Amino acid sequence: MKKLIITLVAVTFLLLSCKKQSQTDNTNDKIEKKATTFSEKVEVAHNKDAFLANEAIKFDVLIEFGGNEILDATISVATTSEYAIIEKKDGNKMYINKDKVFVSPELKDDPSVRFHAYTWSYFFLFPYKLNDQGTIWNDTYKTNETVANFDTAKLTFKANVGDSSDDWYIVYKNKETNVLDNVAYIVTAGKTNEEAEKDPHAIKYEDYKLINNIPISNNWSFWGWNSTDGLTNKIGSAKITNIEFIDGFKETVNAIPADFISK
Repeated sequence: MKKLIITLVAVTFLLLSCKKQSQTDNTNDKIEKKATTFSEKVEVAHNKDAFLANEAIKFDVLIEFGGNEILDATISVATTSEYAIIEKKDGNKMYINKDKVFVSPELKDDPSVRFHAYTWSYFFLFPYKLNDQGTIWNDTYKTNETVANFDTAKLTFKANVGDSSDDWYIVYKNKETNVLDNVAYIVTAGKTNEEAEKDPHAIKYEDYKLINNIPISNNWSFWGWNSTDGLTNKIGSAKITNIEFIDGFKETVNAIPADFISK
């Protein structure tokens, strides 16, 4: 009887172990199936689901190009990117509500308002915007660089998507971790497509730190770029500090001061 009990316990343990292993294998299969495309692998590496579980994120940003300060501000933005507030260190503000921008009276004649309103938040949220409506991916795109340390793909957009649907992005991700390394791009705002393609730039994401187990770059560098040499000359930098997730943001962003001007 004692031997029979021991045998039954052993068999039960074996069956439970096999079941547990089967469940683990199934979970791993689901993870693999979830991240099959280039963009999906980047999203998983950047813990997109955990990021979007938060309402909004807030951070300070100091951006410089050619030794000149471009923006020194605190940006609060919904994790879905729909809403944002940019508060410059001089006290002026921008409220962004989808495709509408409202600014302090002092900014009414500033031609760079819409550029600032969307560009820096987009770069910050880039790992979570890869499969937005209207995105088109070419996962087989390759540059002509001789050193291929990264996987690459090209992102374009359907017509009439966003402020500049003619923009494109060449995305580089780490071969092992799938985390973003750098992104080449053109900016067509105020330019023809041909003019923009004569001067492509790139943003390199550096100094990743975990915020609630989500990898977020704390330093960006901006570069000239071409498809043969990749990154060429450094032209700017951005420092990201005081990163924190916030709640109750929608109520705040909807409280637009009465004297603010639509741009």
